[in-house]
Amino acid sequence: MEQYISKSALALEIENLENTYKKCQTRNSYEEGLKNGRLIGYKDVLHKINTFEEKEIDLEKEIDRYYNIEAPKEFEDVLYEDIEKFAKHFFELGILKQTMKDD
Repeated sequence: MEQYISKSALALEIENLENTYKKCQTRNSYEEGLKNGRLIGYKDVLHKINTFEEKEIDLEKEIDRYYNIEAPKEFEDVLYEDIEKFAKHFFELGILKQTMKDD
């Protein structure tokens, strides 16, 4: 299963790269252009990351609500743990697909 990195951790890592690259010395205009291009790229990526919306969802609460209130009678014999695994899988899959669609 895919693992996710937090938005703030990713932004921090890119900011660290940007700060490190800012300190690099250049020997000619070509290298200066490369450096400036990279710094612009870092800023663009940080801007894109900051546009991502983070949603807080209490998945456990939603699973409990569904299992105890909304689950149809056909699910009476299904274990709570099975519904929980199923819900988490499709929740994470939805996040992954949404992230890919936004790119």
